[in-house]
Amino acid sequence: MLDTKLKNRHKLAVFLILLIIIIPAMAVLEKYGEAFYEVEQQKEESMTEAQVSDDFVGKFVEACYIFYNRELSEQDVSDEEKEYDFWTFADENNMLFEDNDYFETFLDYRVVDEKGSVVAKTMAASSNSYPGEGNLTSYSIGMRISFDGNGVPSAVISSGEYKDDQSKILIRQLGSFFEETELGRIVRDAERQELLKTPVNRTFYLAMRQENMEEYLDNTFAGYGVHSYGPEWFTNMILLLMAAVAGAAFLLPRFKTLRTGEEKIFRVPFEISAVVLLLSVAAATDIAADRIGAFSSSYDLFDFLIWIVVFGMVYWSAACMRHIFTMGPRKYFKECTLMVPAKKYIQKGWRCALAGCRNWFDRIYRSFDELDFRDENNKTILRLVFMNFALLAVISCMWFAGIFALVIYSVILYLVLRKYFNDLKGKYAHLLKATNQMAQGKLDVEITEDLGVFNPFKTEIAKIQDGYQKAVEKEVKSQRMKTELITNVSHDLKTPLTAIITYVNLLKEEKDEEKRRDYIEVLERKSLRLKVLIEDLFEISKASSKNVILHFVDVDVVNLFKQVRLELSEKFEAAELDFRCTYPEEKAVAALDSQKTYRIFENLLINVVKYAMPKTRVYVKIEKRADEIVLHIMNISATELDFNPDEITERFVRGDAARNTEGSGLGLAIAKSFTELQKGRFKIETEGDLFKAEVAFPVEK
Repeated sequence: MLDTKLKNRHKLAVFLILLIIIIPAMAVLEKYGEAFYEVEQQKEESMTEAQVSDDFVGKFVEACYIFYNRELSEQDVSDEEKEYDFWTFADENNMLFEDNDYFETFLDYRVVDEKGSVVAKTMAASSNSYPGEGNLTSYSIGMRISFDGNGVPSAVISSGEYKDDQSKILIRQLGSFFEETELGRIVRDAERQELLKTPVNRTFYLAMRQENMEEYLDNTFAGYGVHSYGPEWFTNMILLLMAAVAGAAFLLPRFKTLRTGEEKIFRVPFEISAVVLLLSVAAATDIAADRIGAFSSSYDLFDFLIWIVVFGMVYWSAACMRHIFTMGPRKYFKECTLMVPAKKYIQKGWRCALAGCRNWFDRIYRSFDELDFRDENNKTILRLVFMNFALLAVISCMWFAGIFALVIYSVILYLVLRKYFNDLKGKYAHLLKATNQMAQGKLDVEITEDLGVFNPFKTEIAKIQDGYQKAVEKEVKSQRMKTELITNVSHDLKTPLTAIITYVNLLKEEKDEEKRRDYIEVLERKSLRLKVLIEDLFEISKASSKNVILHFVDVDVVNLFKQVRLELSEKFEAAELDFRCTYPEEKAVAALDSQKTYRIFENLLINVVKYAMPKTRVYVKIEKRADEIVLHIMNISATELDFNPDEITERFVRGDAARNTEGSGLGLAIAKSFTELQKGRFKIETEGDLFKAEVAFPVEK
């Protein structure tokens, strides 16, 4: 029994809700007729105002000038009139002439000259007659505008409900065309009235039918209120009814016995109900504005259903939102909104968006540091310009708000540029500090800071440091070599010279002829030794200064080497050296200086005699390659090879550091110098006790 009572109560609540929705809908439909008649009255008043406006009447005056000047532009002009160009003027004022072309599509006109001949005509309507003296009264508005031979106008409006008012405007505008009409003012302001000539000896019959005039005014003269969208009181009434429905949705559930307001249908998130309410208000105002102005005073079932839906949406959304008062704002927005449950996702998305923007901005900012001024950076510059253009384009679309956006953009740009240039200044300071330390002689300076755009300088500074270090090492080595040179020259020259002086003194006091002969032999040997030493010194001096004259001839390298080996064969036999030679099958001929090449081979073989271990084998190989002839000599050293192969070819450097053997220390230096003078290669290598020499001469193809 109790359950039946509850069901009946709920049915009563549903019935009351339907009444709350239906009654406002019927009230709105009841006011359709009154609103429609008021709209029609507004249209009539607006149409009247538009017909007697300066803009509308001025179009007829402008049409006369355009028709006449168009006629002139299509004719052959004299030399004096060649500067006149109506079409250029029309192109410069394209929008204005498009408006006049649109006016012409609704206009019936006929233009005749002083002889009565038809110059131009058109027909916008479906009638077979053109406007003229006899039929102007058949149009909604018809007029005749004439210009005599001096361009003095006269006009008569033959038809039209408001022809008296229109005639006054027409006469005024014809009398002061360049001051009263829009087209005339443009020409006057441009101070080029010769581009729009006043008609002469022309009569213009201009007319417009009722349907054409209404369509033209309705589409063009919206500023005069020709378009009507429903009276204001009608819209206000609808809004008041919607407010009443919303109030009923708030009050009805307060009657507990009706058991309504707590249904699931009224338990939707706040955002959805708010959107529905806003859509309802927007739909109601649009319907009130459009359907009354577009249709008649009657209504049908479709209109009734539209308003039922509108007021039903208002009731439903208000009933959903009433829980903000029953539950309390805090609990309501926590349980009945989409935003609160999604808050953590929104926050996470916001943080991700901020991080993404920050990373994007950081990449843009850091891209400046990656600029390489040695390469073209057109793409980077274009990318930055395009980004700036895109931002400014977005800002320019924001109208007045764009001014504030532009201020914010300028402030941000200033802060970014200031930060970038401060960073740039700091990086430049690090670079300047490093270069100053290098200038003070601290060649081991290391730049650990990130120099950004100056990072390429770190590599270049490292190269400079390496170059300075090598130059210092070379200078130290040069100084050491100079010291050793003086020491070695002094020693090598002093040794035979001391012996000569000693034996000369002995020779003076010695009476024994046999001993005197021995002393003389020693003197001769030491003198020759001194002579060879001095000659070698001169040779290496000339070679080092490139002051050597070469006489190039075709030299058979194999035969020349065999000749040198043969001449030194006695020394090889004395040292008990076994030569194993490998020669190419074909001739190995190169353009060389034979004497200098002979000296190269001689010095190499003498070096073998001096330093090779006795009773060992010496390997010689001559091979002919595509672009060079290469000589290889390998022998086992009698002493430990503890010297630097790169220094053994320096002047007065000997493998015998104790200088116990005879030699000037210039043999390999002379060989290397003579080889390089002939564009060849000279290379010394050691591998354990194995001594390797390689000489290569270029072969001209």
